[in-house]
Formats: sequence, C-alpha cells, structure tokens
Amino acid sequence: MSRDVLVDRERELEELRRLVVSGRKQLAILYGRRQIGKTHLLSHAWTARTGDAGSSGAGRGEGGNAHGGGADGGAATRVFYFLAAALTPDLNRQDLIRELAAWSGRPLDAADYPTWRTVFRELVELAEDGPVVVVLDEFQYLLGGPPTAGAPNAPAGAGGGAGGDEVTSQLVAVWDRAPQSLPLTLVLSGSEVSTMAHLHAGGEPLYGRVTWAAQLHAFDYFDAARMAPWLGPRDRCLLYGICGGTPRYLAALVEGEDLADGVTRTFVSPHGEVHLQMLTLIEQEKGIRQPAEYRAVLSAVAAGATQLNEIAGATHLEEHVVRRALAVLGDLGVVDARRNHGAGAKAPYRHRIVDNAVAFWHHFLVPSRSRLATDEPAEVWRARVAPFLDTYMGRPFEAVVRQAYLRHHARWGLPQAREWGQWEGRDRERESVEVDIAARLDDGRLLTGEIKWSSSPHGAGLHSGVLGKLARLAAAGQAWAHDADDAVFLYASAAGFTAEMQALAAADSRIRLVTLEDLYRTDG
Repeated sequence: MSRDVLVDRERELEELRRLVVSGRKQLAILYGRRQIGKTHLLSHAWTARTGDAGSSGAGRGEGGNAHGGGADGGAATRVFYFLAAALTPDLNRQDLIRELAAWSGRPLDAADYPTWRTVFRELVELAEDGPVVVVLDEFQYLLGGPPTAGAPNAPAGAGGGAGGDEVTSQLVAVWDRAPQSLPLTLVLSGSEVSTMAHLHAGGEPLYGRVTWAAQLHAFDYFDAARMAPWLGPRDRCLLYGICGGTPRYLAALVEGEDLADGVTRTFVSPHGEVHLQMLTLIEQEKGIRQPAEYRAVLSAVAAGATQLNEIAGATHLEEHVVRRALAVLGDLGVVDARRNHGAGAKAPYRHRIVDNAVAFWHHFLVPSRSRLATDEPAEVWRARVAPFLDTYMGRPFEAVVRQAYLRHHARWGLPQAREWGQWEGRDRERESVEVDIAARLDDGRLLTGEIKWSSSPHGAGLHSGVLGKLARLAAAGQAWAHDADDAVFLYASAAGFTAEMQALAAADSRIRLVTLEDLYRTDG
C-alpha cells in the first residue's frame, strides 16, 4: 500500500479553496509548529482541482521558494509563494521583490520599494490581472522587532513588538483601500505560534480584517498511520510512539520500508533526517535563550521526574527556571501538565512529554550519544532500543487509546467523555496505585479501565485488578471511585485478550474490550 500524497487537513483544504472561489479579497492566517505540514498544505491547496487527492498535510518539509499556478474548481488561479528567511525585514523585503519580479516577469527593482506599504501595494495590484493567491510563509520574519519587555521567551512581534506593529499597520493601510471585489487571497503563514495567533487578536492592527485563520496540529495516531499504510497495526502504533504525529518525521520513511530499518536510518542514525531535526529542535524556537536548561528539563521528565520539585532536583535548576521552561514547552505542545482525576485546584501537576518524537529522543538517544559516536546505528537499535520498546510504549499507547476514544466511541456504543484522566498515587495503606483511565462520560457515568502494551493477551485478572484498585481508592477517600458499580470498564490490549476475558466481557455489558485492530478499523 502506498501513502496518500496528502493526508488529513480535509477541512482546511476545502476552506482554503473556498476563499479563492469567493472572488473577493480574503486575508488568511495559517500557523503551527515547524515540520507540521503548513507549506505542504499551501503548496497543494491551489495546484489541483477540487476533489483531487482529497486530503492534505503530509509534507516533507517547510522549505523551498517554489512558485506555481493551479486550478480550483476548474478556474485558473495564479499563486505567488514567498518563504521569508531569518534575516532582517529589510533584506526579506528586497528578496521578496526580486522573487516577485522573476515570478511575474515584470522589471521590478527592490530600490523602488523602500517600505512594506509599497510592497503590499504591488501585491494588491497583482489581482488587477485576475484571481491570485499570495502566500507569505514564515511571516514572523517580516515583522522584526524585539520580544515584549519582561517576557524573555516571547516571540518577536508578539504583544507589542514595534517592528511587527509597523509592518501589519502598513498592510492594513493598503488592505483597507483595496475594493472588496478584488480577487486576491493573501495568506500569512508562520511557525511561531504565539506570534501568528496574536496577529488578529483584539486591539491588533489586523483585528476584524482576517477572514480565515487556522492552527495546524500534529496528526493523531490514526492519521499518522496513513503515512505508513504498508505496516501492520502493531508497527503502525510503534511508529506513532517513536515519531509522534509530526508529518515531516513520518514522511522520512521510504514507502514499503521496514519499521526497524526506517527508524534506524532516519532517527537513530546521527546522519538521519529526523535525528538532525531533533538536534536543533530547541534552538529552532525563537526566544529561547538557554536551550541547555530546556534540554535538561526534558531529559528529567523523560527519566520519570514529573512534579516541579522532582524536576528541579533532577536538573539542579531553580524552581522558577523549571516553571518557566515547562510553560514554554507547554505552549509549544511538547509537554503537558495534568492533575489526578478528581483532584482539587491545589493538587500538584504532573508533567509529561506529549510529543512522542521528543520523548523517544530523550529516553533512548540522548543517553546513547556516546554509543552513536562509535557504533553502527543498527547495533544501537538492536542493543539499546528494541529490547526496551515495549516498556517505553506504555505512555504513548495510553495517548493512542485516548485519541481512539474520541474517534470511535460512537461505534463502541459509548457516549463522549467530558474529561479524560488518570489517577496515580497511594492508598490508605501507603501502597502505590495507578489507574490508567479515570474519566467522566457525558451521561454522568464513570469510565475507567486499563491500557496495556504487551506481547501476551490479558485475562480476567485485568478486570478484578481494577475493581480492587477502585475499592482501595474509595476507602482512601477518593469520591469518584465510589461510582464503580455503575461504571463503564474499557480495556485496551495491544496483544488482545484471552478467551476467559472475552467470555467475561460477553457476560457483563459494562465491559468493552479494544484491540489494535479495533483502533485502526475504518468500517462502521
């Protein structure tokens, strides 16, 4: 099976094409983390007829100054695409004019465009010759300006950067004078999420003028599997646990490639495409001044330190430094913070790495960097990664099941979950207790159960074990655990279930069993 040229993003693709079909001026903003597929989506949105390759977002990268044309619904649409670089706004302005001259065939001289207002006027005039799409990618580099005072990690142009306000104000001055009937679609795209999201916030120059805005997120486990449809369910899940949902990382695998070979070549090897991206992941985020601190925090969390004081102790950093790093990493979608199900507002947060590629990197490859310098990547995979993958996959598989519930709960005959959480701590006897699923359904019932990544089928002891845990937690004063009598029990096992467990589920309507095959079903 071959991967689709475009994966996911059906809604964004349709809406972007609809902007052009309207025949009116449209100002759009698209943003998301690096390698998430923004450029790939934009490069395909108007280069095929509506209905071709019905989804979007796979993407092998965010680079390339490619200009092209295409069709939408049969009508020819010209597309000018400019990728800004990490240069000064003045140098980017000159580059834009030079590329516009090459694209349009018009004799444009950068010296004749000394301000952004003159550039925006030229872009608006392109639509006088017919429908045109103008994409300004990595738009944050055009904004310039220092980060907001008092916010050491704030992106340039966000929250009051003088350069950003100047550029957007000049855009507004030109945009407001252009007639509504002008067939121009201007797309501002960027990877500094907070900067791009701030562009059309209340009080900002573009507020009220943006007609479409969207943030692209990483694929969930299901769409990530569409990037490697030749793999079986277990290997698809392993791939998601290793690479996460970042399209660029998933697309690095060659079609038909074995999982171990592909991950070794692209991720484990020091020369691999994904490995090279991970080396500079922190430095790629503008505004992070002490990348070593962020790496230390990620390594501590990957090693099992989840609470603020634990992370500070493991990294030997001040708690306020750790707190700041966790906040930035949370904004980037790399780390999240959760409390136990039913916990009060003062209960401590537990932090986890939710970007699987970052988790894999810090769990396996950072500790193996000396071996990678001397050994063959295949040997590092065999000795340092493969034997420990099943243990590592516990956390990623929990995320897979949570995402699967969002997709498949109706097919499983269950209501949506209002919230989804876990519980871990100690009972009244100070014994450790961990419940993988502790959620509240829309109908008020408790959803609980276990999620197991293993190589052996699970038996009825799984259910009796959960009942015992809930009884211990109820005795320890956890109010939610008293709802076990009317609860729904969801059990997910990567290796399936024994005949005994299947018989128990058949006899008890409260129990639902989920296998890997169930997670990847596309029928019904």
